[in-house]
Amino acid sequence: MDTPDLVSGVLQTLAQGAGGAASAAGGMAAETLIAALRERLRGTEDGLAALDTFLGNPGDAAGAAAVRAVLEREVAADPGFGQYLKALAEAAVEQPPRTITGSVVIDGGARVSRNQISLGPLTINNNRQGRWLLAVLAVIVMLLVVLAGYGGARVFIDEGAGPGSSGNGGSKPSAATPVADPLPPTQRTADAILPDRAAMQGTPFESLPGDAFPDGERGGYEATICADYPKPCGKRVRAGAIAGYAPNDLSEETGWHAELQVLAHASEGDAQQTFDALKDTFGGDTSTDIKPDPSVYTPPENADLGDEFASFRTFWEGHDLGIMCIIRRGPYIALIAQEKDGGGAVLNNDTQTKLNTLLLRRMNEALSGDTPHAALRDIRGA
Repeated sequence: MDTPDLVSGVLQTLAQGAGGAASAAGGMAAETLIAALRERLRGTEDGLAALDTFLGNPGDAAGAAAVRAVLEREVAADPGFGQYLKALAEAAVEQPPRTITGSVVIDGGARVSRNQISLGPLTINNNRQGRWLLAVLAVIVMLLVVLAGYGGARVFIDEGAGPGSSGNGGSKPSAATPVADPLPPTQRTADAILPDRAAMQGTPFESLPGDAFPDGERGGYEATICADYPKPCGKRVRAGAIAGYAPNDLSEETGWHAELQVLAHASEGDAQQTFDALKDTFGGDTSTDIKPDPSVYTPPENADLGDEFASFRTFWEGHDLGIMCIIRRGPYIALIAQEKDGGGAVLNNDTQTKLNTLLLRRMNEALSGDTPHAALRDIRGA
């Protein structure tokens, strides 16, 4: 299906969903399609306005033309998203006529009579044993629906880090119906993505009374990298948070610590622009204290690296402090650094992998609508 046909099919599905003309299954697919488009267009005022106008009056030619232009733009920018829309549009196509007998729905190939129900190779007689079998089948179907909606989603969203691979060695999420609305990219969400004391319990980073970084020594947006480099952050970064963590087996005098940051954006597109701007700044500006160095960190084979990934060395007045990885996942960017004040950098590949994975999982949880809760103790080393 080429782009014009794909867009036409999507428009038809949107019109059916807006007018309530779709079947039950088709209506559900149309609602999912509308939700997917709203999420995609959340950061574009013109796109959302065009979609809402069309849904309010699907018969208006000008409104249809406007939303068609928006769809063509999004499909051209992301063919994978276009395939997702195509699948939803096809799922919303009206199903073949069905026979409804009492409360039992019979599709093509099935037969019902006064004393028998035939479902393909299975025949259920209208007697005590047959009625008992029908009740058992109904319970099994209900359990499968519940497990598919909850258990399967938790396995792939909560336990794994979620994305597939990208050209940067990172990952792209597979097309799937969201389990819940993502948490809004606010200051509160940025703070929640940063690991708290509970996330560090049972690890070398667990906070104890008198630690150099009790519960992360947290700071807000003005303490993030955007304060030092406001130009690449631009006006796209909606919120930010930063925290420091020190292992308990190292004394405060060593100065070694991990520093984690989260930058939240209104849209994935804004986050991508910020990631590219930070990468360009640190790659081309010799005056910065951050230098690109892909060899400074070696991720495990098949490691999940988010949607975009880059690694750097950090310096202070010419002294090598350590390593910093930048990971983008959706509208969020995480910066994960290991540093040692006063030079003599400490670089630990296994620690970096664990911290990278922790931040990525907590970003994924926010995107799934869950309060971030991934803990460092549950993340295995490289």
